[in-house]
Amino acid sequence: MNSLSFKLMAKLNFFRSQSGLVPHDDEASNWFHALKLGKPISVNVTENRNNKFHRKFFSMLKVAFDNHEWPEIETQWGNARCSFEMFRNFVTVKAGYYTPELTPEGKVKVVPKSISFNKMDEDEFKKLYSDVLDVILKEYLTNWTTGDMDTAVDKIMEFA
Repeated sequence: MNSLSFKLMAKLNFFRSQSGLVPHDDEASNWFHALKLGKPISVNVTENRNNKFHRKFFSMLKVAFDNHEWPEIETQWGNARCSFEMFRNFVTVKAGYYTPELTPEGKVKVVPKSISFNKMDEDEFKKLYSDVLDVILKEYLTNWTTGDMDTAVDKIMEFA
């Protein structure tokens, strides 16, 4: 792919000001200032998801992971214990956010949906948060309430 194609397909970030859209970072600024005045361009617009809520989701996962007692078992490959990443993927799938894929052996495996900013909008992410919280309270922190989780997450968010 030549550099012109890359520039045409780059994802650039802008913010709204009184005078219009303003480049948010150096990459956007360089591209914007190299653009000839009056040149028409085509733009696909997406609004960024709330970064604070994204951090809140990961704080909730951390609280759940840190407050559950995880067994360690011996296997033929050595000792094994649930990792944070495995937990995150597992509760995402249990909450119903997955894509079925076929393995090379012809078996179906579910893979958690991506929660990246460009793959999931704000409304779907809020629903994911609620659904994952339900899984956590039902299966891992069974003596906790939503209020208990909110309090613990708020404490973590204060230090973030």
